Amino acid sequence: MAVVPNGPNMRTEGSAQGVRVAGKPGRKWRDLPTTTAPEVRRLAEFLRARVDESGKTLNDLAPAVQNASSVISTYLGGKIPTQRFVTALVAATAPPSLREKHTGEALRLLEAALHPPRRPAGGAQASPVLGAVVDVAAVQAQHLETYAHLTRALEQHNELRQAAANSEKLVWVLYGMVGKLQERVTHLTADRDRLGKGSEAAERKLTRALGQQDRAESELARAREKQREAEELAARLQEKIDHLTGELDRLRPDTAQLPDPMHVPAEGAAAGDDPEGDDIEAALARAEAVNDSDSDTVDRITTELADNPDAVPNNPVTSPNGPNNPAFPTDFQHHPSKLGVAGDQRETRAPFADIVTPSAAGLGPDHPDTLSARHNHAHWTGKTGDPQTARDLFSDVVTDRTRVLGPDHPDTLTTRHNHAHWTGKTGDPQTARDLFADLVTASTRVRGLNHPDTLSARHEQARMTGLTGDPQTARDLFADLVTASTHALGLNHPHTLTTRREHAYWTGEAGDPQTARDLFADVVTDRTRVLGPDHPDTLTTRHEQARMTGLTGDPQTARDLFADLVTASTHVLGPDHPDTLTTRHEQARMTGLTGDPQTARDLFADLVTASTHALGLNHPRTLTARREHAYWTGEGGDPQTARDLFADVVTDRTRVLGPDHPDTLSTRHVHALWTGEAGDPQTARDLFADVVTDRTRVLGPDHPSTLTTRHEQARMTGKTGDPQTARDLLADLVTASTHALGLNDPHTLTARHNHAHWTGEGGEPQTARDLLADLITDRTRVLGPDHPSTLTTRHVHARMTGKAGDPQTARDLLSDLITDRTRVLGPDHPSTLTTRRSLTYWDSQGAVR
Repeated sequence: MAVVPNGPNMRTEGSAQGVRVAGKPGRKWRDLPTTTAPEVRRLAEFLRARVDESGKTLNDLAPAVQNASSVISTYLGGKIPTQRFVTALVAATAPPSLREKHTGEALRLLEAALHPPRRPAGGAQASPVLGAVVDVAAVQAQHLETYAHLTRALEQHNELRQAAANSEKLVWVLYGMVGKLQERVTHLTADRDRLGKGSEAAERKLTRALGQQDRAESELARAREKQREAEELAARLQEKIDHLTGELDRLRPDTAQLPDPMHVPAEGAAAGDDPEGDDIEAALARAEAVNDSDSDTVDRITTELADNPDAVPNNPVTSPNGPNNPAFPTDFQHHPSKLGVAGDQRETRAPFADIVTPSAAGLGPDHPDTLSARHNHAHWTGKTGDPQTARDLFSDVVTDRTRVLGPDHPDTLTTRHNHAHWTGKTGDPQTARDLFADLVTASTRVRGLNHPDTLSARHEQARMTGLTGDPQTARDLFADLVTASTHALGLNHPHTLTTRREHAYWTGEAGDPQTARDLFADVVTDRTRVLGPDHPDTLTTRHEQARMTGLTGDPQTARDLFADLVTASTHVLGPDHPDTLTTRHEQARMTGLTGDPQTARDLFADLVTASTHALGLNHPRTLTARREHAYWTGEGGDPQTARDLFADVVTDRTRVLGPDHPDTLSTRHVHALWTGEAGDPQTARDLFADVVTDRTRVLGPDHPSTLTTRHEQARMTGKTGDPQTARDLLADLVTASTHALGLNDPHTLTARHNHAHWTGEGGEPQTARDLLADLITDRTRVLGPDHPSTLTTRHVHARMTGKAGDPQTARDLLSDLITDRTRVLGPDHPSTLTTRRSLTYWDSQGAVR
């Protein structure tokens, strides 16, 4: 908050005492008071000379010495300054070559002013008796003033310690109350459901319990915040008490007999149809009263400290006391936070940025309020969408809070948590993981392993570990955290349920969808019981359970779970809610995977209409739904329509996402595929050739997607009647795939199979036979003897053996293959029937020979 400037007719800077008349440098300073001690006079004159030599005004110097011009004027008018002020003033006024010398001289003069020699009686000074009387009386007056400040500081410190203790006790009481209310809500919900909606008493009790639960959670948050504020203020007051105690010892006259500062002792502290609810209501009322009382205490002392931030008399009797820093407007600090809570995040960032500079100038860069303003500025910077700057701002605040408050101070730990959080938001989970790991160690040492803030840091450490690409370690960290959270908060506490959900998620990401599915099922049961079936967290967990069920190879059950979830999500969130649309997407996809492409096509057609209405035709989710609709249209037996639908999606994705976006390239690939399936291999070949060029440029020649498109280009080339070119393209692809993926990678094995096939179709059945014999060995070893791809290669090998002029061996190979395909696939499987027809053909060829 800016200081009101002097009016246009005011010609001086500061007060009437110890002031230089405004104007050009070197104008005469006002005379020092006649009572100024000689040592203080020499210090003031020395500092005045430095200001004159610099040519700077007091307003110019204010930012450098971190004091208002009026305070500078007072110091230069006979009040003994602080060492920090002296060194800052010399640094701002002396040229570099003289800075060290002038600093040493200024500190020597300051030491002399602080510890003047005792004046002998009858010395050369004028009026020695009067001077002695003035000195003694003034010292006694200052001693009494310091004593009064110390007494008040001790009273405030005791009040804050009591408030912090009250809040700490209240936190744990409210934790228990929240857990009890969760159980009560569960029981009342069951009673309501059992008795039916006609039971007004059960409905009234449930409504009351839900309201009490919200109040208890709100009071819990208040209590934690008041505990933090009280502890912070108590730490500030302790510094003040230490300073005042030292000042009192220095000023205590031999003849003064003053009482010890007084320590203020801490203060002690109709039946209805719902007696349990009445008891909870009374307990909540007591909790609110404690919170209100503690809030009043903290707010009152905060205001008192802001009104008189430096009540320590640090000057001798030659000048009156004056505050070193103007009171900083605390209301202005709290106002931006209210904007942020209301959703005006961009409007919040600017006010906090505006606070930081005047706070640093008025209170000093290390003042807790300045550090808090910087912390809040960093927080809202991140909230406005600038995580990089937020990260850097928090990094600076961590450094300064560690230096000023210490590494174990609650505010330092909180800022470290935020620094790690926004580091993760910048896309650097590795660094965030390491920052959280260090924070967990510190928080465990300071707060304890099971403290809620420690549990929160452990949660983020585990999550960031997963985001680094290490889902196994994330899974294990969350497993340990589930145990700790269950012990500290209870199995059904919302934070424990969230941790259990994360454990299930990373279990699935670690490659164990079966266990993840079962873990999600348990969380669904408990979230439904604790939070209710319609709670957003319950719906989210049901979605994850269905997804993992699909990944276990059970699309039928996944389809049914998603269908039920669509109904619930539509009821709770609405048909156009993004979560409802996502669930409908998964329901349609799982329907297709069950072998029902026609129904999947129809479901996606409806989803396209709904998504277009809710999000717009060109929204990324709508474009994805349109792509899936086109795909299942082709799978449903209509490749021509699929081709045309994909062409439209290619156009729109190119326009919306750009021609080089991975989704655009993927859609172009599938468009070419369905063009070939629609009976136009020439156009498909050319489309694939263009995609190969672009994917090579964007993704690189060895990227799996590039290799896949090259494979399809070669396959379509063969289908155009050019087996030799197809053979050559596939020979090059085998080399590239072996280099990029390895000789035994499934994609490489597929490329080798098709290379052999088109080699045979190109007129070299003997070479094809030999290539396929080698491939059978490798596919049997890698995939197993009964894998469908192994059986397919055996079929083509037998056919090429016959075409190479050996129908008897072909017949024997096919006979063995029929036995295996019948065992693995069944006698009526299309592949079994195809092999049987081939055997009949080569039997006839052998008979002819």
